[in-house]
Amino acid sequence: MRYDTKIENVVIGHGSGAMEFQIEVIADFNRAIDDMFAELQSRGEQDLLTDLCPYFGTVWDSARALSAQLLAEPQAAISDKSFLEIGCGLAIPSMTLLKLGAGKVIATDLHPDVPGFLERNFSANNLSGHPAFSYRSLDWRTRSAEVLAERPQWILASDVLYDRGQAEAVAGFLAEAFTAGATRATITDPGRPYLQDFVSACDRLGLKSTLEIFRTDPADSRRDCFVLRLVQNDGLGRTSRGGGGA
Repeated sequence: MRYDTKIENVVIGHGSGAMEFQIEVIADFNRAIDDMFAELQSRGEQDLLTDLCPYFGTVWDSARALSAQLLAEPQAAISDKSFLEIGCGLAIPSMTLLKLGAGKVIATDLHPDVPGFLERNFSANNLSGHPAFSYRSLDWRTRSAEVLAERPQWILASDVLYDRGQAEAVAGFLAEAFTAGATRATITDPGRPYLQDFVSACDRLGLKSTLEIFRTDPADSRRDCFVLRLVQNDGLGRTSRGGGGA
């Protein structure tokens, strides 16, 4: 599908350590959704709207929050470590990691239009062809063994709990990721109705979470995001990041 787009200046962090990106986004997000629905309806494929809705095409506050959290990490936590971002959309957290010197960054999404936006945005921000970066199509509901076989150490996601089924699906994927060798995960969420369901699902699967609130805009508490940090329970009531974790 063709979209009307615009360039948005995205600033992550504050002061001398802030990062700035020029990001191509969908100009009118609501209109793009309406146009997509109309197109699918004309083809009798309305049931595909959840998967093909262009949620990816805007800079969500949760992506800003996740990127800011990464920017605040000690350099040793990022350098030479491997990361997997699921539901990446415009992949600003992945771009932040590349600027910070991450060893490997895999960005994944399901929407077929994501790769084109990433190609243009990475080029605009001098990240085109970065040797540490790769993109994969991933539906976390089907558990991609190929992606997890690369043994990412740190799993990242922002605003992926957008419908009821995602709470169990994302928690299940994270449990598999920890089994495959991941040592930590960070999820940011604006407080969607399924956040508690996700936390409960993680707990049942042996993943322990800590929760804090991140203020994306100091002047507007309505834009606050939740930051969940997850580690794996070692079965003895303790949590473990594993040897050599991120």
